[in-house]
Amino acid sequence: MERAPVASFKFKLQPLLNIKTQMEDTLKNELAKAIRCLEEEKGFLKNFKEEQKKCMSTISSESSNGVTVERLRSYNAYISFLKEKIQNQTKRVKSAQEIVDNYREKVIEASKEKKMLETLKDKQYGEYLKEQEKSEQKRVDEVISYKESIKRS
Repeated sequence: MERAPVASFKFKLQPLLNIKTQMEDTLKNELAKAIRCLEEEKGFLKNFKEEQKKCMSTISSESSNGVTVERLRSYNAYISFLKEKIQNQTKRVKSAQEIVDNYREKVIEASKEKKMLETLKDKQYGEYLKEQEKSEQKRVDEVISYKESIKRS
């Protein structure tokens, strides 16, 4: 008795699963870029704050030794400049954080969609295996039945 050709499992939504996987990978890369950008912006903010702190410390130490009014005005103008830089940089950090959060949500959504398709694929593959097992059992039963009929003849 000839063996029937074994059909291989084909998931009809595989192209869509491939696209979802690629989309998830792309979004993960974009998220990583956004996180690097956020960290860079945080670094700039930290530097501005440290510069402001250093300037305040310098004013404090110089004022105890006596400092000219012109020098104090200069420090005051620089501190005002730094405060403005800090405010602007804080806005940039907040904006970068929103971008990171947005990409994070997109990655989560893409992962859910991909997982849903993978679950469907696994379920269909399980059904395929059951069908293959039934088909194999049917062939075995046919062989046994054929052998039995030959013995009786």
